[in-house]
Amino acid sequence: MDHKEEQEQELEVLKSIYPEEFEEISEGEFRIRLEPEEQDSTTPLTLGLYIKFTPTYPEEVPEISIETIDGSIEIDEREKLYSELMNVAQDSLGMAMVFTLSSLLKDLLTSFVIERREKRKKVEEDKIRKEIEAEQAKFQGTKVTVASFLEWKENFDKELEEKEKATKSLAAIKKEEAKKLKLTGRQLFEQDESLAKSDMTYMEEGDVTVDVSLFEREEDMSDEEEEDNSVLDLVRNSND
Repeated sequence: MDHKEEQEQELEVLKSIYPEEFEEISEGEFRIRLEPEEQDSTTPLTLGLYIKFTPTYPEEVPEISIETIDGSIEIDEREKLYSELMNVAQDSLGMAMVFTLSSLLKDLLTSFVIERREKRKKVEEDKIRKEIEAEQAKFQGTKVTVASFLEWKENFDKELEEKEKATKSLAAIKKEEAKKLKLTGRQLFEQDESLAKSDMTYMEEGDVTVDVSLFEREEDMSDEEEEDNSVLDLVRNSND
């Protein structure tokens, strides 16, 4: 049997196996529409296995390509499909291989659908788990770890040190203010020349200026008189 007859016989078998899925394009060129065993209603996936016989098929691999009819496949998924199909085609040289290739593609599609469903399920479960953990954290508070405690301790020590510095500065200021309050009116007057100058500005014409030194001399004289009186008292007491 020559290659032509082998190809015609295989085509007849394929048409009977895939009465609705088989689509003849031209002589020795056709496409078979394939779906996974378990279709996903959320993301349906349907591919077409395109085959074109070479003159010496099945002694050599036919032209093979994959067409996306419904849904989409990722680049890595497409690469996996081609790799698997070519490996099986090489192992099937000399025999009718299109049904084997079609079955393989159908199985791979089914595995893709299951993997996608599992990934989507995991994403949904992770989302729900995070939402539950977030709600529980509102009532449980933040969990303390060694790292978080050390960070808190460092911040606490810095804050305490800053408060101590501020307290010492405030105490120093109050101490200085207390010293100023202990000064007499005369001392304050002598320390602050602006007080004397300000009094001068409010004096009207004809007012008498006050010489502070006069009061100082009077105070000195009164002190001397008190000392003399004390001496006299001592002398009188001794004579008596």
